[in-house]
Amino acid sequence: MKDVVAVILAAGESTRMKSELSKLLHPLGDHRLIEFPVQACVEANIHRIILVIGYQAERIKAVLGDKYEYVYQEKRLGTGDALRRATTLINDFKGELVVLPGDAPFISSSIIQELVLYHRKRRSAATILTAKLSDPGHYGRIIRDGYQSIKKIVESRNATEEELKIKEVNSGVYCFNNQKILAVLPLLQPNKVTGEVYLTDVIEILYSQGEKVEAFLVPDSKVVIGVNTPEDLKKACQLLSNKLTLTIRR
Repeated sequence: MKDVVAVILAAGESTRMKSELSKLLHPLGDHRLIEFPVQACVEANIHRIILVIGYQAERIKAVLGDKYEYVYQEKRLGTGDALRRATTLINDFKGELVVLPGDAPFISSSIIQELVLYHRKRRSAATILTAKLSDPGHYGRIIRDGYQSIKKIVESRNATEEELKIKEVNSGVYCFNNQKILAVLPLLQPNKVTGEVYLTDVIEILYSQGEKVEAFLVPDSKVVIGVNTPEDLKKACQLLSNKLTLTIRR
């Protein structure tokens, strides 16, 4: 895709996986977890892919090879800080910036392309890939205003009782107008409890500035599934197995 850069956030320590191995290096089918979002970007014809790496960085590079650009996040200070690490490589870029988590095994090239095209059509500052889940659990909730614009993303641990009833959730996949996201990244502040800088906070900042923030709601909720725990990995393996079985039967 022309005028699109992808940044994949792959620096976390994966503490909830309860393994010495980074969750991004765990096998899922015939591949490592990190390979899925990278391959989706490649198949979407995104020619510039940047990975923000930190924990077990050299092992991740060994799996993916030297076809991509790498940025180090020395201290794991959250997703907002991770994207900041990449800004030195994209300061002059004018186009769409697609940001993805490294643990998104079911994101596809077609969904990425549809997200970018929707973002362009709507001329948004930010477009969030979302889905509706019957049991949203730990996923961040999408908060809309009375006009259906996106006001903010609220993490489940910070959500009110009413907000927890919301079924539409954040996938962690975004399409940004690059120059507009670069302008607000310096405004992010560390969370008072964790000290981390959350990328989700840019949504509320952009909205408060009068920028257009949209959601691209996908019907297949599987797309938003991430892998944080051994149970998540087991579920992803089963879903992948079911998908492959269905493909073979067809």
